[in-house]
This record gives sequence, structure tokens and C-alpha cells, in this order.
Amino acid sequence: MKPLNFTVIPSEEGMTLLSFLRHHCPDAPSVKAIKRAIDGKCCSVNGRIETFSSHPLRKGDKVRFDISGLSGPPKVEKYQPAILYEDEVLLICNKSAGMVCENRIFNQSFPKYLGKLLLVHRLDKETSGVLILAKEPAILEKMISLFREHSVRKLYLALVDGTVKKEKGKVENYLGKKGAYQGQTIYGNVDPKKGQHAVTLWKCLKSVKTASLLLAEPVTGRTHQLRVHFSLIGHPILGDAQYGKSFACKVHPKRHLLHAYSIRFTHPLNKKEIEALAPIPSDFQEALSQLHIQLNSKRA
Repeated sequence: MKPLNFTVIPSEEGMTLLSFLRHHCPDAPSVKAIKRAIDGKCCSVNGRIETFSSHPLRKGDKVRFDISGLSGPPKVEKYQPAILYEDEVLLICNKSAGMVCENRIFNQSFPKYLGKLLLVHRLDKETSGVLILAKEPAILEKMISLFREHSVRKLYLALVDGTVKKEKGKVENYLGKKGAYQGQTIYGNVDPKKGQHAVTLWKCLKSVKTASLLLAEPVTGRTHQLRVHFSLIGHPILGDAQYGKSFACKVHPKRHLLHAYSIRFTHPLNKKEIEALAPIPSDFQEALSQLHIQLNSKRA
């Protein structure tokens, strides 16, 4: 089904996005179905994905609505992260996109550990990939120390908007809270006295006309660091409605396409080098296929 495209006329100015789509989509199953579709990133305003049904519209706004999002009841997600590595004190899993990083959530996914699993670090809800959990408080403290010492190497795959012309680069600044967008905190470049030092190294693996696949290494681990840094250099991550004002790419994923691909560190107890790799998830692979981007090997 082709998306519907509308232009807001003067008499419709001030209407919420939900009311506007309810008016223009009288055959929709219900108002709840429209709201679910908006929540599911099926709507954009002036080229920017809009996930808030209360968003007020202005005269001349261009509204695009993917009506395929109206079909079917909401899916109840059941997450069972795959285990990538395990020993007597650590468990490394492949977090699914949409899974919230809370100890309670992961202990529900792995009930045999009797609620004793502890998150060593976190990923954004929509970010998939490698995640480390500790089985006891003592090992948690040791792993946190490794992160603080920058002794844990993390690599991410990011599918970003636009053609990245350089082969590699570095983004360095100070990140802090800049404001809010529809109730969500926005981070950005701030004065050094008000922010945290943030460094990202990146390499372009493949670039096409409207998108590029990057391999990123966050030297520091600040909130939303990769999402903010790629937006600041003019290449927001595809699907990131929070930091992407508009996208040249016509592929519109339902979440931001950021995947924690690998993690490597020296085990704090046995001193062995541990490396865990998380396979690229299906939605990420589908977007790569649509853009005719192929990885040369299983390892980025």
C-alpha cells in the first residue's frame, strides 16, 4: 500500500496529528489504530518522523502516513536474548531492539538466575546488540572499573543518512542536556564546564547515494553519544526521529538502526581476552538490502 500524502490547509492549522489523520482517514479501524501507527513511526511531518500524536500542525505542513501501520493488533513482544558468552561470573547476550535496559527485564528473560543478574552497562531501547551482565556485585564493580578505565572496546554498526565522503573520522566535543522534544531529553554540544567529554572514532564501510554504513567506536560512553555525534556531522542515524530533522534516504525504519556489533575486554578474574560478536538483526539487514549495501565479510 502506498503512503498517503497530505498538505495542511489554513483551516486545519493547530490540529493535533492524531485529529488530522482521524479526519483524513475515515476508514481507519479506530483512533487507537491510528495512534499505534504514529507510535510505530508510520508518520512523518515535513520529512521528519513524528511519533507524538499530540504534535500540533501548521499551515503548509507536509504529512506522510504509511497506512500499512494500521493493520492488525499491536504485537506483544517477548524477548529472549541469545547468549553470546557465559562463564561463572559473566553473561553476555544479544539485546533485541525494543528491550528496555532494566535489571528486572533481563532477570525475567533469564529466570534461572533467580533475579541475580546485574547490568554492567546499558543500550538505548531501540539499539540492539552486545550487552554484558554480571552474576554478582563484586564482578559488577570490577567490570565498571574496566569501563571507567576505557579498557572495554565497543564497536557499533550505524546506518546513517546521506553519502559519507570521508573514509574515517573523529568526533570530539562535550555533551550535555540541551532541552527536550515532546518530553524526551535532547543531548548536544555544550560548554566544557557544563558537559562531559565525548570522543567517537568512525570508519565508513560502504556509502551509496542516500545512505552510508559506518563502523563506530565510542571511546567514551555518554548518553546518546553516537546518535548525537552522527547528527552533528550531518549524518543522523536512519530512523532516529529524536536527532534527525529530515532524511534524504527513502528507507524509513521503525527504529534507529544502531547495532552494538562487538565488545572486547580482558576478563577481570582469569585475565583472558573476551570478545563477543552480535549478528546483525533482520530489520538492519533488510534496510541494507533495500539500499543495495553488502558487507564484504561476516566481520565488519
